[in-house]
Amino acid sequence: MLFGDANQTGPLHAWLYDVDQDGKSRSMMPGNQPLVTPPGATLRVNAAGGQNTPSERYLKVPPAVGMAKEPVTVGLDLRTGYWMIRNTGHTNTLRVQQYGLAAMPLYPGGSMTMSSEDVAVWIPVAPKEPRPNDKSEAFRLLILATEHLPQRLRSGGTLVITNSRRMLTGNQQEAIVAYFGDHLSWPPLPAPHVRQQSEVAEIATREQLAKTPSIQNWARNRIEVLTGRDGLFTAADWYPKMGGKDRTIGDNLAAFYRLIELRTITRARVRRWAQEHDVMSYVIFDPHLQIPPAPRAGDVRSR
Repeated sequence: MLFGDANQTGPLHAWLYDVDQDGKSRSMMPGNQPLVTPPGATLRVNAAGGQNTPSERYLKVPPAVGMAKEPVTVGLDLRTGYWMIRNTGHTNTLRVQQYGLAAMPLYPGGSMTMSSEDVAVWIPVAPKEPRPNDKSEAFRLLILATEHLPQRLRSGGTLVITNSRRMLTGNQQEAIVAYFGDHLSWPPLPAPHVRQQSEVAEIATREQLAKTPSIQNWARNRIEVLTGRDGLFTAADWYPKMGGKDRTIGDNLAAFYRLIELRTITRARVRRWAQEHDVMSYVIFDPHLQIPPAPRAGDVRSR
């Protein structure tokens, strides 16, 4: 039984970053250009590199203490049409992170489906500089992107209940970016947090954002559209109403994650919302993490 259409799967784009003790991601790609793996080929993240062939693509990663010679491979599951990420090391646990969600462990020898267009793989390495705690980690960060997921095929009479997208108002879109922008940045941050009202107001003041009727009232209102009596989170019949009057906006991460799982929130939408509502200051996007447009049929111009 097929659950997707492998024939409609697009190529895989891969970028490599170094994440050191300051938590910042630095590109390790020449010219910031991605390595492209066509459907049917295997991406090998390898310290020795290799010769690219129609069936294999090699993304060379500089050797590091604690990292396997080939820590990650990614190949297409022809049965489902999804790209599969495999921990090909023998010692250390990787972390796989879908856009906007928390990272999940991937143990040596294990595999995990790339279930979103944007996925990061955290590869632990020993820090370059000594630290007081000898058990601390630094990371190589593999960013994977595909233009679209395989088309889902209906395979029976089961009622579809998990792929209905929630519609957000403009104020809700703006509030999601302002308060959850750390979680929506890409490449992902090592330790994102949910902002409080004072922090949202402080950023708006620093960036001189034109928010009405005042920055403080705007920041307070955007919390209300999410967590007020009729807010997105509290009024939703799809989210259990737990906690009490002392619940903070950060306690609503489960509801936020559910919106990402249902594909209400995607990286493309967040970028558009941030631009439309003038809240780009609240989310960090590397502009190089874009899939280049495919050449149009009959277009012979060089790119």
